Amino acid sequence: MLKRIKDLSVCVCLLWVAGCSINPVTLESEFNVVSESKEVSIGRGADPQIIRQFGYYRNPALQNYVDGVGQKLVRVCRRNDIAYHFTVLDTEMENAFAIPGGYIYITRALLAMMNNEAELAGVLGHEIGHVVGHDSATLMSQSMIAQIAVLAGAAGAATGGASPELAAATSQLFNSVMLGYSREKEYRADEQSVEYVMKAGYDPMQMAAFLHTLSFSSQGYTGAQQYLTTHPYIFDRITRVESKAKVTYAMDNAMDQLQNRPGKSAGHGEIFADKYMSMMDGLAYGPKEGLRHIKIYTVAPGDSFESIARKTMGTSVQAKKLAQLNGLPEGSPLVPGIKIKTIY
Repeated sequence: MLKRIKDLSVCVCLLWVAGCSINPVTLESEFNVVSESKEVSIGRGADPQIIRQFGYYRNPALQNYVDGVGQKLVRVCRRNDIAYHFTVLDTEMENAFAIPGGYIYITRALLAMMNNEAELAGVLGHEIGHVVGHDSATLMSQSMIAQIAVLAGAAGAATGGASPELAAATSQLFNSVMLGYSREKEYRADEQSVEYVMKAGYDPMQMAAFLHTLSFSSQGYTGAQQYLTTHPYIFDRITRVESKAKVTYAMDNAMDQLQNRPGKSAGHGEIFADKYMSMMDGLAYGPKEGLRHIKIYTVAPGDSFESIARKTMGTSVQAKKLAQLNGLPEGSPLVPGIKIKTIY
C-alpha cells in the first residue's frame, strides 16, 4: 500500500512537471496536462451528453443565427486553428459556458435577457476567450490530477462513443466549469471579448450594458443567479470592460490620427437591435411545464411598462418583470417606435 502511494506521488510530480505549458494569452507557464488533440476529443465526446442533459433548442434559424455571430468572432480571435461549435440549449437556466475543444453553449433563457446582437457577441466573445486561454482544460487538469488516468482514457474513448470513463470525465469537466473560473480568468476572458467584439465590428460598450442588465435583474425575482454564480465579480467586470473599451478606442484613435484617418468615439460599432429582436420573436420562455413565449411589441405613444404588461400579459403586476426582461428600471420612459420583449 505504501509503495502504491509512493508510486502515485511520483506519478503526480512527474505529471505536474510534464504538464506545465505556456498559456497563449498570458505567455506564462501553467499546469495543463490536456493537449489540444485531447481537448477536441473531450469536447466532441462531452457535447452529446450536455445536449441530452439540457436539450437542444429546435429552432434552426436561431441556431444558425447564434453560430453566425460566434463565427464572426472566431475569425478574429487568437486561436482559430480549431473548429468552434455554438449551440443554443433548451433550458430556463440563464447561462453560457464553454468546454474544451471549442464547444460553446448559451441557453435560450440567457438569450431572452439580451436586447441586441452586440450583447450576444460580448457573451460569446467571453466564452471564446475561455477556449483561447485553455481555461476549462486547465481547470480540469488541476481538479483531476489524482484522476489523470480517467481523463486520458476518456480522451481516447471520445471518438468511439460513450463509455463509463467518458461519462466520468464529462461529469468532472462539467462540475469544474459550473464552479466558475478565478477572478483573473474572468477578467482575461472579458478583455479578449472586448478585443474580438471590436475587431468584428460590434460596439463593445454593449457588453457592459448587458452586465448592467444582469446586475439589475439579479436583485429581483427574475434574477440570473446561475450566470452570476459561474461568472462572478460582475460589478468589477463592468468597470473593467468599460475601461478596456475606452482605452482601446483611445489607442485606435491615436493610430488613426497618425495615419490621417477619421477617429472613433466610445460606443462606435454595430448593435443590430432590430435584427436581434426579430430573432427573439416566438422564443420559448420559462420552464417547459407551463411554457410561454417571447413576443416583440412596438411601443406606442403613451405606453409604459405597466400599460404594456396589462395589455400583453393580462396584469400590470408583471410590469417589473417586463422591465427587467428588457434591462430597464420599471419607471423608465419608453420611446414610441422602439421594440421591446413581452411574454405571452
